[in-house]
Amino acid sequence: MSVVSRIALGAAVLAALSAGALSAGAQAASLEGPYLGGYFSYSFPGDIDAAGNIGGNAATPDSGKLELDNGFGGGALFGYDYGAIRAEAEVAYRNYGNDKYGNLTIDGSPSAPLKAEGETGLLAVLGNVIYDIETDSTFTPYVGVGLGAGWIFAEGGNDAGFAYQGIAGAKVDLNENLAAFVDYRYLATTNVKAGTVDGSLATQNVQAGLLYTFSSYEPPPPPVPAVAPVPDAAAARSFMVFFDWNSATITSDAAAIIQDAAQSAVSLGVTRIELTGHADRSGSTAYNQGLSLRRAEAVKAQLLALGLSASEIVTIGKGEEAPLVPTPDGVREPQNRRVEIVLP
Repeated sequence: MSVVSRIALGAAVLAALSAGALSAGAQAASLEGPYLGGYFSYSFPGDIDAAGNIGGNAATPDSGKLELDNGFGGGALFGYDYGAIRAEAEVAYRNYGNDKYGNLTIDGSPSAPLKAEGETGLLAVLGNVIYDIETDSTFTPYVGVGLGAGWIFAEGGNDAGFAYQGIAGAKVDLNENLAAFVDYRYLATTNVKAGTVDGSLATQNVQAGLLYTFSSYEPPPPPVPAVAPVPDAAAARSFMVFFDWNSATITSDAAAIIQDAAQSAVSLGVTRIELTGHADRSGSTAYNQGLSLRRAEAVKAQLLALGLSASEIVTIGKGEEAPLVPTPDGVREPQNRRVEIVLP
């Protein structure tokens, strides 16, 4: 497979992942904190220079190219998500079958290719810095770079050298903590000497895996509701409805509160009902503004279904501007995902 074909394969996988995520029309939300990840990879290695006792005559130095087959591998990721920037440590291993020695010079003369049955392994330990490109969906493209060390294990020895990589990929949020990702990583080493290997190794890798982020935010304890034996008129004029993350769907608990609000509106004879929607600070400001208004409109639709007039209802979206519980950016706080129902 050519280099262009390999890159096209990775691009096609990323495009399919992007289309599925964007069609879902959901919210991108960066959960800040430490994370763990793991992945499997399919790797396309380049040829690597070889020198030494290839032809069998130890007294005469030989040289050529060790041709490697495509291989599989896997890795583990340990990092911290700061929002748009992630810093991570990566430990990965990839294994390749040896095909043959080509472009050989033996005893100073050109020679036909020789079989080189065996295996070559690459162990990489890298520190990566990744930039997440936030979107208004659960789909988040990213780019990054990595630096570290690479160990090559070949027939007859092993050696370590400097390693570096470039990263381009995308992740999709599966829930509040778990994300799936697919990316392309170009990983290369500097010159190493391991057995007959005497050169640098460059690999192209298509990878798929999972990331689990542990939130660094400690939510405050829920407020203790005050017990009032007889609710006064002011209490009957204010209600609060909460929503699931990235949702404007009315839950069963919310429906019961909305029904109470409708009954109060009728009994009090009010002519105006104010619905103010809010969102937490996960996702972009623009998306949260729209989400807060959709939540207010969802409560309005429920009130209309209960017989109230549309002319009496005003909807407002405040996005993430007026949190019930102040939080850092990117935090998913349940008490901030709400609609306030006020009967003036």
